[in-house]
Amino acid sequence: MSESHTIVGLGTRTDHVAAAPGVDPVALRLNPEECALLALVGRAARIDAVLARSGLPEPRAIAVLLALRAKGALVPARVSMPQAAAQPVDAGLAEEVELEPARKQEILALDRALDQHDHFSVLGLAPGASAADVKAAYYEASRRFHPDRFYGKNLGSFRARIERIFRRLSEAQAVLTQPDKRAAYLKAHPELAAPAAPTPAPFDPAEAERSAERRARLARHPYLARTQRLNELLARARAALERGAYEQAFAELNQVTAVDAQNAEAALLLAETRRRHEALRAERELARGKELERSGDLQGALAALRLAATLDVGNAEAAFRAASVGRSAGLDAKEVRVLALRAVELQPRRAAYHLLLAQVHLESGAKKLAKKHLEEVLALEPQHAEAKAQLKKLRWPF
Repeated sequence: MSESHTIVGLGTRTDHVAAAPGVDPVALRLNPEECALLALVGRAARIDAVLARSGLPEPRAIAVLLALRAKGALVPARVSMPQAAAQPVDAGLAEEVELEPARKQEILALDRALDQHDHFSVLGLAPGASAADVKAAYYEASRRFHPDRFYGKNLGSFRARIERIFRRLSEAQAVLTQPDKRAAYLKAHPELAAPAAPTPAPFDPAEAERSAERRARLARHPYLARTQRLNELLARARAALERGAYEQAFAELNQVTAVDAQNAEAALLLAETRRRHEALRAERELARGKELERSGDLQGALAALRLAATLDVGNAEAAFRAASVGRSAGLDAKEVRVLALRAVELQPRRAAYHLLLAQVHLESGAKKLAKKHLEEVLALEPQHAEAKAQLKKLRWPF
């Protein structure tokens, strides 16, 4: 295997990684295997050296390193690389923006593969998928890539990438859900139409024997053997993803990229695996934060809730609770405001969310904005006593 081979989500084997500054294994809830590999990395180490010294099977070691990256415990090390070896993905990963490393990798991988996708595959669908499936896939993709989900964040060059991805997703959805546009698109791309079910031929024992012989002969062909291997790995990855076995899915997909670094389906599956894994972790952190809040540990609750809101930017409750606890625990006012605003944007029919945002605006002196959200509270719950009292005070300050 070539030393310069890329491992999607980490970099080339000769790239360096390092422990994130001030990383706290306890706060991140690293398991013993993750702690051992993080200690092996130390201040900085080459990826191939870590894999060789880990004592784990390589697919497992890669999966653990990817888990460390997703948790923010591992970052790319700043090392000098020859100009000829520099890769755009590595430069993007090194850019200092307000995105988790796993999210940066997901955005970079999809942006790089956009031109390789048709309208179905860019939404993660098989050719000929129904309009209902297209709408469901587009809704799910919008939760990840709608530019509004990144409100208030420093995105640097990633802003243009996110906008480009969302435009491409919107274009695919618009074409595939409108009958006339869909028909024109499928006429131009007949290979993407749903295949008709073949009529079974009468069974012929001699032909069956010849077919088996041909398959055995073709299976020995290097290119076809490679293709079959990729298909088997992708099938196992999809099955593991559906079962929620995310570490196995990561391991299978990293084997795919070891064989075919530019495999577009593997890139999409890796992104989906990370998304689901992060959503699951976000739910766990949200539950942990609520329990810590009930026990009076506001700082511990805040750490868990902020992590939940970061892992799943579409989780309105995580954003609301992180803002609420952060307001009491001395979190930076700007971050509190961004979190409270995100909760309102995600679930605008929740009176409690509008009330919190109104209180945050009041504390910053933005009385007009506070008044607007207090009025929203009363539109949703006309008898809300606290909103009535605060709105009265704004209108009649004496």
